[in-house]
Amino acid sequence: MEGMSCGGCVANVEKALGEIDGVNKATVNLNPPKAKMRVNQTISTNILQAALAEAGGYRIVEEEEKPKKPIKGCCG
Repeated sequence: MEGMSCGGCVANVEKALGEIDGVNKATVNLNPPKAKMRVNQTISTNILQAALAEAGGYRIVEEEEKPKKPIKGCCG
């Protein structure tokens, strides 16, 4: 998510996500701006994005996957 700058933003996003059918709980962090949700059904990204846009013009930003480091054994 982009554009959150205060505790009010966090509360608005948590409320918006929490009102989506199927979301049991939404927890939002300000720094870094991330949301975690407990859901009881599959929810489309479009529905999540619409709720974020309505909550304050926020948008979903996908994280770049970090390359995994190879696991080294005791000899190498």
